[in-house]
Amino acid sequence: MINTLLIAVRHQNNPDFELEVQETVQLIEACDLTHCMTVIQGMEEKNVATYFKSGKLEEIRTHIEAQNIDVIVTQDELSPSQHRNLTEILETEIIDRTHLILLIFAKRAKSREAQLQVEVATLQYLLPRTMMTYHSVGRQRSGGARNKGSGEQFAELKRRTSKHLLDKAQEALKAMETQRETQRRARQKNQVFTCALVGYTNAGKSTLLNALVTYTGQSDDKKVSMKNRLFETLQTASRSITLKGNPMIVTDTVGFVSHLPHGLIKAFRSTLEEVKDADLLIHVVDSSSILAGIQSEITISTLTEIEAADKPMITVYNKFDIAISAIPSKAIAISALNGTNIDELVDMIIIKMNEIQPLYTYLIPYDQAHLLEKLKKESQVVSTLNTDDGFMISVRSHKILPNFKVYLKHK
Repeated sequence: MINTLLIAVRHQNNPDFELEVQETVQLIEACDLTHCMTVIQGMEEKNVATYFKSGKLEEIRTHIEAQNIDVIVTQDELSPSQHRNLTEILETEIIDRTHLILLIFAKRAKSREAQLQVEVATLQYLLPRTMMTYHSVGRQRSGGARNKGSGEQFAELKRRTSKHLLDKAQEALKAMETQRETQRRARQKNQVFTCALVGYTNAGKSTLLNALVTYTGQSDDKKVSMKNRLFETLQTASRSITLKGNPMIVTDTVGFVSHLPHGLIKAFRSTLEEVKDADLLIHVVDSSSILAGIQSEITISTLTEIEAADKPMITVYNKFDIAISAIPSKAIAISALNGTNIDELVDMIIIKMNEIQPLYTYLIPYDQAHLLEKLKKESQVVSTLNTDDGFMISVRSHKILPNFKVYLKHK
């Protein structure tokens, strides 16, 4: 058991402070750490050198001894100098909120791509902090120029090693991103309709994907892993399903969280491209959380950051059977776990699909049969019927296909 103490600075202009602290406690528990207590200090601004003021740090030292604290977690991200100074003053391991999220991601990452994405973000975060730590060690050891020089040499060696590891991870990740981009372009060329499940971590996105798989009668081996814990999904999982005769791909994506580290967003950009390229977003909100409204706003804010907030969207409030938060009238209330109101969601998906990617019917004469293959490559075929005059083919595409306009029967 690893005992942790959370320290947080309260600003007067932050009405959501208590809720944010509560979320950090959940992050601590998600990292398999034991939260023992929280110490809060009210300040206009965080201390630029030590985060907390000196008097409060002395109080924390007593708590460390009394509670057998192993790790201090800070509510906010620390600068490299703050991290170094706190470590020296409290003589205890310091983890800020950003590092805590990175540790959770490292625990959850299963695929090689997710592991590389986390490795890149972690090395980028740790590199300047590692450098400052080793320069500090060199100063502490110094009694003359000789010791100071050896400390700086060690720091430089550590920097080069970390930089080499970062370069290798980025190179490997770039190769995987190229492969993912190729797959994405193939889907776009074929105009396969895609839905991306987005939302706060642990809102029930994976559970909803499984509910849609069950709805379409597919076997359980098509389902994805789902657990009641933060950041269960770190890699996208896509499933081909057919809803009431309409084929599509539904993708489960990594969940969002407040103050999601920018380094993670950057490292996971190829994964988040799945969201940008989707035809339709299904925003899943956890109605059983008192933070539902805030979590919804954070999701929209993150979508804005990755330039995906203007995509067509359906909002669903999941877990409505145990809802605490009010459900907006325009949202669909569902229980993905119980399968409640999934039919209503499916109907709305199809309505949106008809708006985004209408159904077009073309009549291809039998003597032009060679065009069928081209039509299949440029659109999503829904049905084919042999008639007296030729092949009657209904397809979905974002617009009328220019090369087939002459064969269009009706929209």
